Amino acid sequence: MTVVRLTEEQEAIAQSAMATGRYNGPQEVIDAALKLLKTREEQREAFLRSLDDARREGEEQGYVEIDEVAVELDAIIAEAEGKLDARSGH
Repeated sequence: MTVVRLTEEQEAIAQSAMATGRYNGPQEVIDAALKLLKTREEQREAFLRSLDDARREGEEQGYVEIDEVAVELDAIIAEAEGKLDARSGH
């Protein structure tokens, strides 16, 4: 079994967590912390995979410049505003 030494700050965090009554001891606090770390790492890996997928898609299908997106969005907004004006009679 590995022995882990906590800093004073870590000990205070663990004690505070146990004081809430949600944890029965330091081991439960450490277990919760490690589960959180695992979840965070899984999320990080998923994010990195999504970046790789987006990069690959951009390389395969080409990239769109932000100015092109802005022009297209402006046109969509103008069209939607025109439809709203037509409905309201303005």
